[in-house]
Amino acid sequence: MRIESSQRWLYRFLILLAASAAYLYGFPSATITYAVVDLFHVAVGVLAFLLLLVSCVPLIRGAANLARVGWMLLAVGTLLGIALIKIGTPLRLWNWLYAHIVLCVLGLLLLAASSLNSKGWLGPTNLIRALRFSSLAILALAISAGLWWTREAGWRDARANRIINPPIAPVSMDREGDGVSGKFFPSSAQTIHDVNIPSQYFMKSDACQRCHADIYAQWNSSMHHFSSFNNQWYRKSIEYMQDVDGVKQSKWCAGCHDPALLFSGKFEKPIKESVHTPEANAGLSCMMCHSIVRVKSTMGQGDFVLEYPKLHELAASENPAIRFLHDFMVRLNPEPHRRVFL
Repeated sequence: MRIESSQRWLYRFLILLAASAAYLYGFPSATITYAVVDLFHVAVGVLAFLLLLVSCVPLIRGAANLARVGWMLLAVGTLLGIALIKIGTPLRLWNWLYAHIVLCVLGLLLLAASSLNSKGWLGPTNLIRALRFSSLAILALAISAGLWWTREAGWRDARANRIINPPIAPVSMDREGDGVSGKFFPSSAQTIHDVNIPSQYFMKSDACQRCHADIYAQWNSSMHHFSSFNNQWYRKSIEYMQDVDGVKQSKWCAGCHDPALLFSGKFEKPIKESVHTPEANAGLSCMMCHSIVRVKSTMGQGDFVLEYPKLHELAASENPAIRFLHDFMVRLNPEPHRRVFL
């Protein structure tokens, strides 16, 4: 009775794990829903591992040959999953991740076939059973292929990321980007939905340091970091330009040099009034380049589109618990993070 109860709970856990795994693999996104499902998958996986650890030997001993192999494959796949919770799934370990997926899918397939066979649903003869098992395997393969397509097709579509220049180069900055109607004109830069982006977003490069210490150190001493009014040559150039021609024309430069000021709407007054603020000295931060979701053309200056990922506030949070949770989830499943910032 105890083994039957354990088996029932394991089957329930396996159904939940299969459903959540399909969603996690097929639809990676930096959303609260995805994060919750990710944590749910981990929690249920740990419970399934503990239950399997306790009842593995009796289950295998009393199972049919097909189910026995299925349970063993699941045991190895689950053990690998537990290891991945600890070490994460960076690109160099993706073969481990796919080994975990393949072992668990094969184990589930064999368990499903064994269960159907025990009920007589696979057919009376070996030939019919083999054909129906093959159909079950093809169905599993088709579902896997469909999930791969939803995961990769749009992401890898080169046409969606193609840069298309106009037939004739603009004769003036009035025709670059969105033209004079552009929110940040004369800069060609734009944001999704033409909204401002909080200046703090461009001032949190130190949050990247936790995982990318070497790259952060390179940026910290680079010209990107010192591209704004923490660069005295640039500062004097813009101050002179604004004295001669006003603030508006200097936005053409700010599209690349001053993201914390321009995209937050703080570049409307002469820079002399705010030159000593943190925003004016933030430079060209990590978030600036890694938030570009589209390059519209190579005409003019900075004809790109930025997107503000709201969940970045988790990464930049001062709360140690929230920061730990964010870093754990990025290490566990870096795909949403990669898609937002690459």
